[in-house]
Amino acid sequence: MADRIVTADALTDPGVVAELVALSGRQWATADRRVAGTLWWYTTSSILLTPFLTRLAEVDLAPDPELSGVRLHINPEGRLLNAQPTRLLSTVDELPGRLRAALDAVLPVLAEASGTRVRPLWAITADSLANVLLRAWRGLGDPDRGAAQATELAAAIGAPMPVPRFVEVAVRAGSPPVRLVRRVSCCLIYQAGFAKCASCPHQEPFERLDRMAEAARLL
Repeated sequence: MADRIVTADALTDPGVVAELVALSGRQWATADRRVAGTLWWYTTSSILLTPFLTRLAEVDLAPDPELSGVRLHINPEGRLLNAQPTRLLSTVDELPGRLRAALDAVLPVLAEASGTRVRPLWAITADSLANVLLRAWRGLGDPDRGAAQATELAAAIGAPMPVPRFVEVAVRAGSPPVRLVRRVSCCLIYQAGFAKCASCPHQEPFERLDRMAEAARLL
């Protein structure tokens, strides 16, 4: 199978999404559709949101997330390589509602194809949103603004998207703490036989902080 360029409304097609979940299962060597679909959305949501949120952070403009106007590049393994919006919104105030509409169209289809619930997919989306904005604003020298903007945007999108959480992690003695996303979601990678993510909520709090501090040293 060759790479595919499709518009994002393909993600509302049950047949297409079921195929992507199956390809994810093959990639992660799991027969559990719930795990395969969750892992697929864990990577996809971050890539899908990046062009919208980085533009918002860097130049205070918002591309239009209306699905038919977003081009997706998907590789033969079913992994999203990039997303390219083709239109801009008139004002950034439109972004929360447009993102909500796009996600409301995609997430129930993915939930049905993977046999999971919609709410965990919204939680993954919230963590992706927070990580993208925190990373963008860290590059701009203002991670506090990244956390604030993520909180504001998630609140404007509204339930069932949870409001992101953050934590200050001490990395080195004498250095300021590093702000990281304290995940509210789980990608389920450990259920595919891999180690848990450093920020996985399914571990002891002290272990989670230690592993997040270790990961933060690489930033």
